[in-house]
Amino acid sequence: MHQNETKQQFEMHKLDERMREAHKDAHRVISKKEAAQMKVANAIVAGALVVLVGGLLFLLDVF
Repeated sequence: MHQNETKQQFEMHKLDERMREAHKDAHRVISKKEAAQMKVANAIVAGALVVLVGGLLFLLDVF
């Protein structure tokens, strides 16, 4: 019985450790460089969406 309890404690410790790491990763602070890169990427995606929607509207008006 004691061996089973020790194994459970070991598993709980590993789970605690994994949860702590996940929490750290979830609240990671990004650098100014990463923020700037994300801003540029978001602007490119937004521009592509505008072009796609505009093209779709153009095609719908043509037909």
